[in-house]
Amino acid sequence: MTKPKHFLKYCGKIVVYPPKGSNFDPKENIVIGNVALYGATVGEAYFNGMAAERFCVRNSGVKAVVEGVGDHGCEYMTGGTVVVLGKTGRNFAAGMSGGIAYVLDVDATFQSRCNPELVDLDKVEEEEDIMTLRVMIQQHQRHTNSQLAREVLADFDNILPKFVKVFPRDYKRILASMKEEKIAKEAASRAANEADEQEEADLIKKDAFEELKKLAAMSSNGKDVPGLISVQNLQKVSETELPTRPTRVPDAVKNRGFIIYEREGVSYRDPNVRMNDWKEVMEEAKPSPLLKTQSARCMDCGTPFCHQENSGCPLGNKIPEFNELVYQNRWREALDRLLETNNFPEFTGRVCPAPCEGSCVLGIIENPVSIKNIECSIIDKAFEEGWMVPRPPLRRTGKRVAIVGSGPAGLAAADQLNRMGHFVTVFERADRIGGLMMYGVPNMKTDKVDIVQRRVDLMAKEGVNFVVNANVGKDPMYSLDRLREENDAIVLAVGATKPRDLPVPGRELSGVHFAMEFLHANTKSLLDSNLEDGKYISAKGKKVVVIGGGDTGTDCIGTSIRHGCTNIVNLELLPQPPRTRAPGNPWPQWPRIFRVDYGHQEAATKFGKDPRSYEVLTKRFVGDENGNVKALEVICVRWEKDAGGKFQFKEIEGSEEMIEADLVLLAMGFLGPESTLSEKLGLEQDNRSNFKADYGRFSTNVNGVFAAGDCRRGQSLVVWAISEGRQAASQVDKYLMRDGQDNTTSLVERGKRQQDSSKQTVMT
Repeated sequence: MTKPKHFLKYCGKIVVYPPKGSNFDPKENIVIGNVALYGATVGEAYFNGMAAERFCVRNSGVKAVVEGVGDHGCEYMTGGTVVVLGKTGRNFAAGMSGGIAYVLDVDATFQSRCNPELVDLDKVEEEEDIMTLRVMIQQHQRHTNSQLAREVLADFDNILPKFVKVFPRDYKRILASMKEEKIAKEAASRAANEADEQEEADLIKKDAFEELKKLAAMSSNGKDVPGLISVQNLQKVSETELPTRPTRVPDAVKNRGFIIYEREGVSYRDPNVRMNDWKEVMEEAKPSPLLKTQSARCMDCGTPFCHQENSGCPLGNKIPEFNELVYQNRWREALDRLLETNNFPEFTGRVCPAPCEGSCVLGIIENPVSIKNIECSIIDKAFEEGWMVPRPPLRRTGKRVAIVGSGPAGLAAADQLNRMGHFVTVFERADRIGGLMMYGVPNMKTDKVDIVQRRVDLMAKEGVNFVVNANVGKDPMYSLDRLREENDAIVLAVGATKPRDLPVPGRELSGVHFAMEFLHANTKSLLDSNLEDGKYISAKGKKVVVIGGGDTGTDCIGTSIRHGCTNIVNLELLPQPPRTRAPGNPWPQWPRIFRVDYGHQEAATKFGKDPRSYEVLTKRFVGDENGNVKALEVICVRWEKDAGGKFQFKEIEGSEEMIEADLVLLAMGFLGPESTLSEKLGLEQDNRSNFKADYGRFSTNVNGVFAAGDCRRGQSLVVWAISEGRQAASQVDKYLMRDGQDNTTSLVERGKRQQDSSKQTVMT
């Protein structure tokens, strides 16, 4: 495609990407012709593909990202910023006197293609350069959905050293000179301010003494001193409460809403009430002045970090857009916007820790927007209003896909592939569909019938086939050979279910359990019999110790309290997080700060204190004469940096202690997927024992077998699992349709096979 010389001279933003359905690799093909952006002065441009010759010649102000350029790129450039995510032609930067170019030099050949007469080739090391480069690539990926940009961002820290900063020497010298002048002016201004402050402080001291003498003299006469507040008036002022910003008003205004209103996030039910039942702890948030007020706090940022994959929402939820629609009371449109990127907002709205809020721009100086609460309210209203109805695909491709595992990743992949028209069967080894969302997360965080099963039923009506009690790879009825024979592709989404153990003396004692063993059995018994069958590990009347923090540890605390434990202690090896961000944890990173979750609040309500103890190492479990655990021997530790700068803990001599315990729950995370499938399929594994499949492609070393979610990336968040399931589905679809044909002629045969297999299907 060729554009006229001045096509961006007066434009704001131009985005060019290949037609949907095209099969060529954009980064290896020209999508924009000669002299693109010639003489451009202002605006932005993003090209998902290569540009031909003389790209950005005489550019004086445009920001542009392209995936490769021909000869004479950036000639005579005087301003602006250009990012080249690929190869360049000859004579790059000839006559370039201003602006900056960042070139990804993977094969280290760029120096031979660049004209070095007026420019230096520097490393990208300055914080400002790194931020500029990252943001421009993020914008490129956002606007063009570039696979190359996605791959670069996914491994940005390792790829960064391969970028070259093309910096005109005279321009560099001028910028350095301006920077020095600015520093000198700031230093002079700072010195002047310090002198003024010192002078003012001296005057205040002098005046204060004089005023005290006057106050003493006039006070003896019973008079107030003019210009000073009397003691009586001062007392009145101190008794007056300072005005607080409202969190909800009847008619919230958007303009300056983030200044006028305060945040109000997810509300929990009264802990004295909720700890006696298994209902959801969250208060249901319905359309109200609260949600309108909270959505008015969204600033609609120019560059919203909340939906940037590497800092905010991995799904790329269009948060400012659905916030604005909620503010305008356009709930149906807000739902459509939310479902564009998130298959299961009723899951993420309940269990996601909300990295979007951690990277909210408002959060730099204020409490962030309550995104999670708004998201959950949108989908809850949608189900309540009857908007969530089955939408089966209009046509079928005839292709069949088996998905092993029905957690968030497996369900997301199934949902996407079903919408694409493929026949999808989900195999789950448990007796109910949902994986982590069914048996890993307790009912008080996500209701199993009203939330999880509701979604499973909806997917079934849309054509997804579910098979439970199917232990793929172990049960001969569901052998891997059979799955490969009957399906065109397989997606492994089995999660990271191998728990981290604590191999200390006494580990074999009765009463020491993995957290998931405890939580799974409890939820199953609750659903089967309302805990009347006794087929669960009860904490009633017991002293419980939970080793390990995080969400799983909190869930163990909350479950134990509902059983009726007599005491609960939560031990954590790491130090207590700070109350605010540490210097090494800047925005927009996830804030690693001290939090009080629902379980901690309930423990404090019941037992009078937070159950957590930090920097504690378990040395051994102590048992009674019957082989039951009765105590733990622990010791306090201190974290210090070793000679190499790495943090190591040291035991504090004399700090040993015995903690009584009738039940110990190990909630120390997970090490990866179980090895059965990888061994039988011959799957390669990474150094953490996860199934090896490159991010962005999700294909394993076995043809037609894909992996997504925690089994591929390791223990992670539900929102990441959904994201990976969606992306894996896209890659599976490309694999299935790579020949451009859809096998619709075999629909009768496929239908018969589906009927035959449904005889063994058990729906929950």
